[in-house]
Amino acid sequence: MKSKRIWIILAAVVCILLIGALAIDHFLNADTYRGRIEAALSQSLNRQVTLGHLSFSIFTGSLDASSLAIADDPSFSSQPFLTAKDIRIGVQIWPLITTHRLHITGITIDQPSITLISRPNGAWNYSTLGSSAPSSSTPSSNNILPNLTVSQLAIKDGTITIGTQPATAPPHVYDHVNVTASHFSFANAFPFTVSAGLPGGGSMKLNGNAGPINSTNAAATPFTAKVTLRHADIAKEFLTSNQSIAGIANLDANIVSNGRTATVNGTLSVTNLKLAQGGTPSSQPVKINFQVEQYLHALSGNIQKANLSVGQAAMAIHGSYQTRGATTALNLNANGQNMPIDSLVAFLPSLGVQLPPGSQLQGGTLTTSLNITGSAANPVIAGPVLISNTRLSGFNLGQKLNAIRALSGASTGSDTTIQTLSTNLSYGPSGTQTNNLDAIVTGLGAATGNGSISPSNALDYQLTIKLATTGVGGLAQRAASMLPGAFGASVGQSMKNGIPVSIRGTTSHPIFTPNLGQMFGGSQQQTTTQTQQQKQNPLKKAFGSLFGGGTPQ
Repeated sequence: MKSKRIWIILAAVVCILLIGALAIDHFLNADTYRGRIEAALSQSLNRQVTLGHLSFSIFTGSLDASSLAIADDPSFSSQPFLTAKDIRIGVQIWPLITTHRLHITGITIDQPSITLISRPNGAWNYSTLGSSAPSSSTPSSNNILPNLTVSQLAIKDGTITIGTQPATAPPHVYDHVNVTASHFSFANAFPFTVSAGLPGGGSMKLNGNAGPINSTNAAATPFTAKVTLRHADIAKEFLTSNQSIAGIANLDANIVSNGRTATVNGTLSVTNLKLAQGGTPSSQPVKINFQVEQYLHALSGNIQKANLSVGQAAMAIHGSYQTRGATTALNLNANGQNMPIDSLVAFLPSLGVQLPPGSQLQGGTLTTSLNITGSAANPVIAGPVLISNTRLSGFNLGQKLNAIRALSGASTGSDTTIQTLSTNLSYGPSGTQTNNLDAIVTGLGAATGNGSISPSNALDYQLTIKLATTGVGGLAQRAASMLPGAFGASVGQSMKNGIPVSIRGTTSHPIFTPNLGQMFGGSQQQTTTQTQQQKQNPLKKAFGSLFGGGTPQ
């Protein structure tokens, strides 16, 4: 009986508590607080805040609003900065019941849509969020919300749209955004985490500490964070207006910002990188260890170091950049010494380099010091390039120069071995220029000249080939000089001066045309005179097919 009586008493207590809870839930009309909460939040955020119908649940210990809207900075937009389907405000129940004071324990915003807008001068529409403003609140709003310190602030499954003003490109949209901040306060630092889906299907995660929030410019709030990007599509996330550059990036970096300057250091790895309109993705990944100093207000920065590696090939990059609107201007230097060509072969297609079918560069090194200027979307790359001791296997240059081979007997074999090749390179949106080209090819001799490669890989080269003074080249010069009279002397001297060769076609299908006629005078008038002399000179007539140039191969 005694045991039964205890259970009856416990049941009665539970019933009383349930009835009390239901009574409080019923008689405490939370919606009467809505106007004062809106006023208090508006004052704290320095933005107009609008809540939907407010209800109170003693079981969850929260005030639930059916909708939420936070106004944007009116100088940016008349549309809301944030909208959400609902917001749950966790509160301490007893102070609310007894003193009608609101002590917030947590805020959860469900499925918000947030719009971030930047201007060319570096200003953001969230810069004035929470900024100091003359107090216009009533004592009642101050009493109900004495401060905005939140134990837990959360955004769940949100969408963030980032655009520019004026709009220079389609905005970037990030979905599945989740944010948590513990012990959030405008006056103190607080830990936070952010995760989001990227437009190209990748993911982003940040975790660190931020605050105190700058009272005049929220964008200048100091913070530290670790950033992780996975499977970030470069074209979709960073370079919407440029279809030439593509790749999939993974990033691990640390950021330290004092609100004015941010230092970023970390590692970037890019697979399937493409850097030119006619390029194909590189099968060799590119890795960069870097440290960058970013001046937040000036939208400029210095690349203090960036060590780029492709296989065993390494290049050091440093310099500065300046962002104005959607354009970032570069002033960089890239220096690579004795980089193994075998490591670069898989990377060359990303630059649009197409070798003849069945051929491949093997062995040797590349040394260069390049200046990179212009915009990040369409850079101009210029500087000296030196290639040493490489072989273009599967490409018989001597066979492509049939006329020269017929005259001199010069032969490069089934492969073309380049002892040295130097040139002043200039690469940009209009194509590639190679000036002061100077090459020594085993079995052939030296080639000098200038030329260009169009964005579609069309070739336009004018070279002069001087046959080697030893071997078959030397024999050919001596044999030519023994020919009768002025003709023999002319042939011998012309071979010493060099044989003009034009290269047309494309990088994958080059067409070599030796102009043996031009080497005896160069002008049309001189060529015509030589043709007339051929009619009177049987020996010259025998060489006529050579003087007119070789057959394209």
